[in-house]
Amino acid sequence: MLNPDSLTAFQKLCDQHQRFLIISHVRPDGDAYGSTLGLALALEAQGKDVQVTNADGLSPLFEFLPGSKNLTATTPAKPESDRLIIAVDCADHKRLGTAFDQWQRLPDINIDHHVSNPGYASVNLIDAESPATAQVLCEIITTLKWPLTADIASNLYVGLMTDTGSFRYRQTTAQSFQIAAQLVLAGADPTDLAQACYQSFRAERLLLLREVFNAIHFADGNRVAWFFLTPETYSRSGAIPDETEGLIEYLQAVKTVEAAFVIETLPDGLTRASLRSRGTVDVQQICKEFGGGGHRLAAGLRTKLTPSELEKKLLESIAKQLPH
Repeated sequence: MLNPDSLTAFQKLCDQHQRFLIISHVRPDGDAYGSTLGLALALEAQGKDVQVTNADGLSPLFEFLPGSKNLTATTPAKPESDRLIIAVDCADHKRLGTAFDQWQRLPDINIDHHVSNPGYASVNLIDAESPATAQVLCEIITTLKWPLTADIASNLYVGLMTDTGSFRYRQTTAQSFQIAAQLVLAGADPTDLAQACYQSFRAERLLLLREVFNAIHFADGNRVAWFFLTPETYSRSGAIPDETEGLIEYLQAVKTVEAAFVIETLPDGLTRASLRSRGTVDVQQICKEFGGGGHRLAAGLRTKLTPSELEKKLLESIAKQLPH
């Protein structure tokens, strides 16, 4: 549930300002892209001047989204002082990227659904019960009676669809289906958008999948599963980092697996991990120990630990939460 006072404050800022910059987290996913572009189009429909950005720019996988051609990679150049900064789908402002850090300015508005979000902006619209930021934005647009065009609806539908695992994940609610229906009625095409997201892969994605299947590890009676992504993984398959999205779900498909994780070596020397849980293990709590965050069933982190060091610590932390 959104705070009514925060919603009023948000509306007031939108009425009072003409220029906005919308930014999301590094390594953006479908919800980050859909929410960023959906909000941008909603503000532009009201005659606002809107810039959209993230640290990585536009992934080729999401070029089909309406308005995506206007999305750029974040630059160190500080935005004008009168341009309000809106962070979407970002639990921690540190995940907005190094170029954003050089602005030395916090976002003015923070729209998110992560339970670990501390509320780092002047106005915070956070609904930790919502399965996607796109759902939060749809509620905002509906409550404020903003126009909901087909292009806006398409972006928000992709955000909702991808962050709920096509409406399979635990946080999906009856309201999620109601909002999905609302977006379809507004012009989002569920078949076309699902094909664009899930049936338009490059061959390199399948070669990457082969690499992953050849390197899966199991522990604790097959209740824990994981794999590594290394520079060699990418060079052998020809895949790009964006094409790893959703691979962890293959681990979760194993009936016995209670917790799964992926460890990746990053170009900046850090190690990244994404964790998922079937329900027994609170992966958000585990990631919090390393400065990360997310949700009970899906969370992530970045650390200076080596992949092998992180592997050991994650296995230890998960084992503590598994029934014995």
